[in-house]
Amino acid sequence: MAQENSERDLSARAVKILRWHEHLISFFQQYLNEKQFVTISGVLIGITSALAAILLKAMVFYIHALLFTESNIGKISPYIYSSFPLLGILVTTWIVQRYFGGNLGGGNAAIIFSIKKKESRLPGKLMYSHLITSAITVGTGGSTGLETPIVTTGAAIGSNYGKTYKVGPEERTLMIASGVAAGIAATFNAPIAGVLFAVEVLISEITIVAFIPILIAAASGAILSKIILNEEILLNFSNMAPFNYHNVPFYILLGLLSGVIAVYYIRTSLRIERIFRRVKQRFYVQRAIIGGILLGILILLFPPLFGEGYESIKTLAGNHAEDILKGSVVVGNLQDPVMMIIVLTFVLLLKVVATSITLGSGGNGGNFAPSLFTGAYLGYIFAGLINLTGIFNLPPGNFTVVAMAGMLSGIFHAPLTAIFLIAEITGGYDLMVPLMIVSAISFGVSRYLFTYALDGLKLNSMLQQAAREEQEENKAKTE
Repeated sequence: MAQENSERDLSARAVKILRWHEHLISFFQQYLNEKQFVTISGVLIGITSALAAILLKAMVFYIHALLFTESNIGKISPYIYSSFPLLGILVTTWIVQRYFGGNLGGGNAAIIFSIKKKESRLPGKLMYSHLITSAITVGTGGSTGLETPIVTTGAAIGSNYGKTYKVGPEERTLMIASGVAAGIAATFNAPIAGVLFAVEVLISEITIVAFIPILIAAASGAILSKIILNEEILLNFSNMAPFNYHNVPFYILLGLLSGVIAVYYIRTSLRIERIFRRVKQRFYVQRAIIGGILLGILILLFPPLFGEGYESIKTLAGNHAEDILKGSVVVGNLQDPVMMIIVLTFVLLLKVVATSITLGSGGNGGNFAPSLFTGAYLGYIFAGLINLTGIFNLPPGNFTVVAMAGMLSGIFHAPLTAIFLIAEITGGYDLMVPLMIVSAISFGVSRYLFTYALDGLKLNSMLQQAAREEQEENKAKTE
């Protein structure tokens, strides 16, 4: 009884604090002009979205630490290890069905659709639903990433902030962009990439003045990330080899190859998504079990497919590929260079399959981290093949990180985001020239072979459906 009273008191205090906070901002809103209010709001939205991103990263870290304590690392059976994703997908599916009506919503396509409709309104549940479900999915080993949930959460925070303080659609769009920029900036400690992602992927038309709240939000996110998050949790690289202009022809080839693999990724993802979409909604448990078992088999054979895969990316960039497949029931340490490249190629091609199974069977996450994963493996394999000739000696670490930009550019059609993200996480701009070459060529090849980005077809179908509904409404009015 005492505990219940204490919980009620705590909830009442939280509600009072939130109301006081709203009254304070409303007070300031009366004495500020529109631009000033949006700028200050950018700071508040940026801090909130960054804290949400940091919370999500921390939740995944602690779930993983709980499952794999120091005492059982290396002792846990590979069969038990590969069964955790099934558990995570089942729990995520149950939560979505029980508390969110069987559909989480959100994602890049839904955000862009809301902006294009000149509404910029997102449901309030998106401020927390993706945090909970993606933490469980990725924390238990689902082969997907956290960036799309972070983008959705940040966008929802910005949108609902705008709805609370009754600003117009244009201002809400800026607030959505501020939330997204801060989330990405906090995730990678990369403020420039956060701003560019928000502008390049979500908002195609924006004035220079409108950049200010987005810049402030991204800076806030990066600062909080630097203060709170442990460097080991973030994806970062150091000790890259200096750029050698003699390697430019190989970077051009890598750009072409990145574009082709990006289209393979997009097409494979869409095919598997269609297969799972055919399963009727009432069979969600069976779908989760089948997907979890298939994913478990893939992880049993290729352990790097477990979770986001950032640790294996760091391993490749550090040129320690022989350690990648420790724990596999089929392959142990890889010493033969040719066999290593063959096995790593399988991992590269199967990552999109593992990600699509995770998402299609009921898990939650996104394709941002898997695209970086695929790019890292592509770059390492490419450099390894060239080096096997004995004629050239390419730096595997450089090609690993540059190919990450190529895949990101080809899959999301966001070359500027790709260039500056990799430049920021490598701690400098020494690789700017190869990043520009590979990203630009990959983007061009991907657009030539397949018109749409990964979320493009979904967005296009949403826009067409909205247009049909509008036509039917207009027809009904005239009749």
